[in-house]
Amino acid sequence: MRAWLAVSLGLAACSKPAPPSAVVVEAGAVVAAVPSADEPLSTVSPSSTEPVLPPPPVPTPAGPPAPAGEAKRTTVASLDRDPVLRAQLATLRDHFGADARGPFAVQQVERAGGGSAVLVTRADESDPIVLALDRDRLLFVREHPVAGITPPAVHLTLVPGPERGIALFSYIASLHLVAARMTADDGNPFAEIVAFTADACDALSAAYAHGWGWIAACSSKNGTRAQLLHEDLTPAWGSEGALVGNVGPVARAGISFDSASTWMLTQRVKAVGGERTLTFRYGPDAQPTPSSSTSNTSVEFGGITGGKPRAP
Repeated sequence: MRAWLAVSLGLAACSKPAPPSAVVVEAGAVVAAVPSADEPLSTVSPSSTEPVLPPPPVPTPAGPPAPAGEAKRTTVASLDRDPVLRAQLATLRDHFGADARGPFAVQQVERAGGGSAVLVTRADESDPIVLALDRDRLLFVREHPVAGITPPAVHLTLVPGPERGIALFSYIASLHLVAARMTADDGNPFAEIVAFTADACDALSAAYAHGWGWIAACSSKNGTRAQLLHEDLTPAWGSEGALVGNVGPVARAGISFDSASTWMLTQRVKAVGGERTLTFRYGPDAQPTPSSSTSNTSVEFGGITGGKPRAP
């Protein structure tokens, strides 16, 4: 990934007081942490004669880690129909309007150390707002969670972030890439990540697991491309990620973790006589693994494409 991507994205540097992991990481370079908001970012390429910054240390969660998996997704007819949202009606009505009509799409995650976060949008994914909560107490609000990113940033997907914070993945259509915006537990920016490039993205999935990090998957009619971001915020599968799963999925892929060394991708695909569900199991290198005898999930490796990652 060329260094200009970080600039053209408009990705902001961290404003939280310089944690050692507050950096911007690209697939092919590490962008130095900014000690103050007035100092510019400087990019060091791995091929440069200048020393390359080492990866930041893995953040240590305060309290228990966030549960593994994806956000819980629901659709509500009105904001007062959801008990979590009902407690935040004043904030939500300020954002959407006092007479705003549903339906609204809701994503909810549990954060490390306790508490939760919700992403609320209109049914067409417009007007996003993110709220971090501790029971009914509002910790911080992000009324414009993708502000500063080159529009359009679509398919917003919420997952737990580092250090009790949150992470918001999006597909930046004009630049054909998937980005992650990390926010610390006090609401300040933590890091901006260019995860991988993808020519097309009809649906975006993302999941987190302690010890793994984040897996994001972009699905389109051409197939599904995925990336693993380690907990030190570095990508594992190259600037273009790995092509996994099947060609021609008909819905957003599901991501889950079934052991410390395997993860699963579940897709609905078109087949003779209708649709079928295929589940593929992969290791941390995005290579397919044998079905685990302890898993109660039926795993298919055949499908239409043979179930193997295809070379980018």
